[in-house]
Amino acid sequence: MKKLLPYLLMTILVCLAYGNTLQHAFHFDDIPSILEKPWIRGLDKIPDFIFSYTQRPLVILSFNINYAISEFEEWSYHIFNLLFHLLVVVLVYRLGKLIASRMIRNTPSRINTFSQMPLLAALIFALHPLNTQAVTYISSRSSIMASIFYLAAIILFVEGYYKKEIKSFYLYVAFAFICFVSGLLCKLIIISLPAILFAYHYYFISEQNIKIWITRQWKYILGTGVLLVLPILLYIKVTGSLLLRASIVDVTSLDYFRTQIGVIPFEYIRKMVFPFNLTIEPNFPLVSHWTSLIAISGVLILGTLLITWIKFSFAKEYLRKYSPEVFGLFWLAITLSPTSSFIPLLDMAAEHRTYLPLIGFSITFASILVRLKYFLLHSIKNNTQHIHSKKKISALTTLCIFLILFSFFFLTRERNKVWKDEVSLWTDAKIKAPYNIRPYNNLGEAYDKIGKYELAIVEFEAALRLNPDYFFALNNLGNIYGKKKNYAQAILYTKQALQKNPNYAPGYYNLAKALHMIGNPEQAMASYREAIKYNPYFEEAFFNISFLALELKLLTEAISNFKNFLKMQPTHPKAHFGMGTAYAMMGKKEEAKSYYENAISYDPEFISPYINLANLNMSLGEIETAKKLLLTVLLKNPDLAVVHKNLGLILLQEKDIKGASKHLREYIRLMPLATDSKAIQSFLKSEINND
Repeated sequence: MKKLLPYLLMTILVCLAYGNTLQHAFHFDDIPSILEKPWIRGLDKIPDFIFSYTQRPLVILSFNINYAISEFEEWSYHIFNLLFHLLVVVLVYRLGKLIASRMIRNTPSRINTFSQMPLLAALIFALHPLNTQAVTYISSRSSIMASIFYLAAIILFVEGYYKKEIKSFYLYVAFAFICFVSGLLCKLIIISLPAILFAYHYYFISEQNIKIWITRQWKYILGTGVLLVLPILLYIKVTGSLLLRASIVDVTSLDYFRTQIGVIPFEYIRKMVFPFNLTIEPNFPLVSHWTSLIAISGVLILGTLLITWIKFSFAKEYLRKYSPEVFGLFWLAITLSPTSSFIPLLDMAAEHRTYLPLIGFSITFASILVRLKYFLLHSIKNNTQHIHSKKKISALTTLCIFLILFSFFFLTRERNKVWKDEVSLWTDAKIKAPYNIRPYNNLGEAYDKIGKYELAIVEFEAALRLNPDYFFALNNLGNIYGKKKNYAQAILYTKQALQKNPNYAPGYYNLAKALHMIGNPEQAMASYREAIKYNPYFEEAFFNISFLALELKLLTEAISNFKNFLKMQPTHPKAHFGMGTAYAMMGKKEEAKSYYENAISYDPEFISPYINLANLNMSLGEIETAKKLLLTVLLKNPDLAVVHKNLGLILLQEKDIKGASKHLREYIRLMPLATDSKAIQSFLKSEINND
């Protein structure tokens, strides 16, 4: 039972720290990555993405499972993130245990000191506020999943290394390799894993100095390096470019690297040590000159850390004594390198990028804390006179550690509240980065979604004051004015957005909606086609163009677009209704009938397919079926005049004069000015006279 207590403690604290996130909304990249991703909607979609290594297939698979559980209700997505984070915390604890066991073996006199380090490192990592973006922000799940496989691979490799049987060793190594490949299918940050394995071997397994270790390991290091370089060479051959880019950004590799020299100490390490002023939008400037104060300061700080690491890693008197600390520093540096080196990313800094590096920080910080406690306790002479002082110091250091963990817990809970919805998130970002454009634009979009159009306009206009060419805000203003039925302004702004970015699909979509509303359906069709051209997964564009094609009697194009839409949303009742209508207009009654029936099965409260299907059955001579459908419609809505009329005509054919008269009178009552109302009134009078 005692062995289970650490796991129980970690579970309780993680659940308490992140339990207030389960009803938080989707944010930012969650929209294109989850809500608009057709691949996640149903387990039958798995073959569509599982072999697409460029799309992080295991992450998409996890979203796919979430959709199978709760569709687009957020709670299951947050539960998965919380459980994945808990698993990482447990693996950090297991890694800490491996490190501690080695340190205890080297310095058995400090068994109590190092035995405390694994749990403390796990709790620091579990509760650290800097992890909130990775855990609370659903789309950042990729960082957590990659970290799971990263840690699992290390633990498997290390445990396999000590197996006496060679078969067992190879089995563990094989599983470690599977974890490495699985991590690659989550996020490429796992590419640094081989370097960490070599570092672990040097610090905790090998007892050789650096010269002997390199002499014995250089073949393995070189072979691993070649295997890692091969994908880069393949990329260069395929693209014909020597420049590696992870995002389409107008930043050179050198400028990005120079900026990261400042980002690492002043953004990432600062927030690890002092986790305040957290934000989804770090306001870190691009550093374009080495003479910049940020660049100079960054070089000095990182240089000092590098010299310290070299001294403690290679000097005999330090190497084994301080291995956890220097290993943690190495982990921090190596795991930051994929996102903070020469490969430009869209954002100069992002807090979720620190998730994996924070494991190294947690190990280092925990080792320093327990070592400090050990130092303070043993600085006092071990005699009866000083026992009371030792108890005070022990209690004081324990209290300090508790306060650190509690402050992390409190800050994490508070930071999670900011992630509650998009308004609170981007309001916070705007306050902390008042000269960044994106928070204003995204806050405007958040207001748009909840119908606060005037507030949205204020934010979009603020974004345009910072940058008049910001096409996102221009397009969003066009969208808002379209919703306010100010179509002239809507067209003006969307056209301005498209002038700034002619490939922007949402701009064509919003322009098409406005053009349609002012009576230019042909131009609207052309604009919808452009939207689909630049975004082949643009669901709303496919939906709207399909019904517009019906309106223009472009039936083949309507059916083609409906089919494309139904590939993404196969159970959408209105799309099935549209398909049925298109086939009915083409005279393909059986196909139309099938799609109308689908529409009814997917939404029994959707009335239009009942009416059209009843009309179709009447034309096919299936009168009884048509009558049942119309009676079903009247149960749902008894005030539909056309249904009363059709039902009256059917009853006339069946010689049920009384029933027909009842429904025809209701038709006249509901539509007294109908063109056929006089004829029907004359018929009803004649029937009364005959009676």
